[in-house]
Amino acid sequence: MSELPQSIPSPSPSPIQRSWQRCLHQGLLRQQSAELDLLPQGELSARQEQHRTLITCFQRFVLPLFAQLLAGRPCRLLLCDGEGAILAASGDDGFARHAERIFLRSGARWGEASKGTNAIGTALAEQSEVQVLGAQHFFAQHSFLSCSACPLLGPDGQLLGVLDISTDAAHHDGDMLGTVRLLAMTLENALLARQPGWLVDLDPQSLWSARLLLGEGGELLGANRAGRLWLGQHPFDGKQLLRDRRGLRLEPEPVVIQTENQPQPAVTAGVPLKMLERGISLLIEGETGSGKEHLVRALHSQSSRRDKPLVCVNCGALPADLVEAELFGYVGGAFSGARSQGSQGYLRAAHGGILMLDEIGELPLLAQTRLLRVLQERAVTPVGSHKPEPVDFWLVSASHRDLATMVQAGTFREDLYYRICGWRQPLAPLRAWPQGERLGVIRRLLSEMDPALQLTPQAERQLLAHPLPGNVRQLKQALEVACVLAEGQGWIEPAHLHLPEVAAMPAPRGATTLREQSRLRVQQTLTECGGNVSEAARRLGISRTTLYRALREEG
Repeated sequence: MSELPQSIPSPSPSPIQRSWQRCLHQGLLRQQSAELDLLPQGELSARQEQHRTLITCFQRFVLPLFAQLLAGRPCRLLLCDGEGAILAASGDDGFARHAERIFLRSGARWGEASKGTNAIGTALAEQSEVQVLGAQHFFAQHSFLSCSACPLLGPDGQLLGVLDISTDAAHHDGDMLGTVRLLAMTLENALLARQPGWLVDLDPQSLWSARLLLGEGGELLGANRAGRLWLGQHPFDGKQLLRDRRGLRLEPEPVVIQTENQPQPAVTAGVPLKMLERGISLLIEGETGSGKEHLVRALHSQSSRRDKPLVCVNCGALPADLVEAELFGYVGGAFSGARSQGSQGYLRAAHGGILMLDEIGELPLLAQTRLLRVLQERAVTPVGSHKPEPVDFWLVSASHRDLATMVQAGTFREDLYYRICGWRQPLAPLRAWPQGERLGVIRRLLSEMDPALQLTPQAERQLLAHPLPGNVRQLKQALEVACVLAEGQGWIEPAHLHLPEVAAMPAPRGATTLREQSRLRVQQTLTECGGNVSEAARRLGISRTTLYRALREEG
């Protein structure tokens, strides 16, 4: 045991010492080369598909935060499954090339059995966060690394995998373990919020407060880390919590995988992708929930920049007094409360990849002016700096608001509008699809869920008549519930379709056919909006062009 790394004497061995003992017990030798242990591409793809929700939350919520916290640092962020297989990686390209020689990349397994003592494998073995610095790695070939890892727990408290930050030992800072813990908590909170139920926040003023997921009857469905600690210290009464607190109702958000058979809005990635590949900015228009971000993710996965960052920013969610700092980054000490090391900002984080500015109409005019200059000069000047830094990203903007009307009202810059809408791509809500296409989607989804079940004609008519404001997401949820209720019966009846009361909205008086109902509803909405076509189109969830077409057909 003389090879064991030395530490301050303690009654029990440290996690690193226990790991070395396990390695020696397995017959590993420090000077030998670590086993390659790479997953075949097919198995890697299968695992990525299995963990699609985890990867999606990692990309959407963790990567932007990681880019801000560790901007410019030579490190990699690694998302691993419960066997230590790397599912996704991001970070500094220069360090990535340095780490490639030991296969610190997607598809490599970093369990202790093949890689010896390392942060990923040891965190899994110990089921606790761990930091492995330089020569603490069992294999000498890994001693140039310093790594910090934190286990990932699902809403049920079960181990999902590990989040790891690896860097060159010479550039390791003492905040790495705290940073990876913060990122792990962010990811776990995002996973909790994707589960159906009532989310009860026990301390709404705190970003990392205890959160519980409750069922309709107050039963406990899940909790985050802080929530599990709270449960260990307090008596649990779910019904009382629902009565006392403003629980947020969560509905499941299915992850849409782009395949040939996947139901999509009436648009393909073909033309928009060609535009992006030629450097033409894309503006996606459609109501909330119509699939704007799904389309962008499909474009990214099919583009020549699929291995580069996809940074999605909800402009409407940016703090009003920090919009420019969040978008353009800032240097240390640029303003009161600024981090000493500064921040990269979303635009620089998207360098080399694709930047999606969702709800771009919510940007204040000053931020619009600065964004226009970035797009013109292809360079970003961080807040507090006078030195422009080159950026290269494909821009996709999205909005549920009519930007052209905002231009006329003076709330959106005209020159910025023409800069971002090189190609306008409207997305129709599901209710606006032709009946045949809607029916095709319904039947295809049902066959994927349970091929043995069919819809009765009455159930089909009920689904077709419902406006489904939640679009394909809501349709899928309704069918999933119906499949459970109709299990073993062979047929889904109208009684199995638990749709919101909006399904029973009375048709406009005098309407006898679906076409007449639609025409009269357009008339009523237009009247309610005082003849404002843009507002009427927004309420109806259709484009102004579609509305004008309906009015022409009426005339």
